[in-house]
Amino acid sequence: MKLQPLASVVALGMLTAAPVNAQHTHGHNKTADMPMKHPEKMPPKTALKPAEGATVKILSPRAGQVYKGDSVRLEFELKKGKRGEHVHAYVDGEMAGMFKSAKGTLTGIKPGEHTLELRVATRDHKIELDATDKVQFTVK
Repeated sequence: MKLQPLASVVALGMLTAAPVNAQHTHGHNKTADMPMKHPEKMPPKTALKPAEGATVKILSPRAGQVYKGDSVRLEFELKKGKRGEHVHAYVDGEMAGMFKSAKGTLTGIKPGEHTLELRVATRDHKIELDATDKVQFTVK
């Protein structure tokens, strides 16, 4: 009978020591934007909810801009509207980061031609609004 409580303690210790799945953490905190990688693809356009006054405009990279190395400087103008809170950045249809501030850096971008899409997202990270902008750029 004394082994049962010990087994419960050991099991609880194993659960609390288990690593958190990276897909369930957010890529930024309240003080800084930190891009994060996600394996998922972009949600279909039909999943976008009404913009309700939100807009986003990509300022950098500019269309056709060429970068050397794997880092791409990101700058944008965000109007949050009624529900927007931050942007989700997609490179070639894959999540590349989340940004609250109007400037950041995308890293790990492979050589080639790419399409960047920014989508305004709500606080819960689950809803993306029909407030998007796209630009094509190249990494050498």
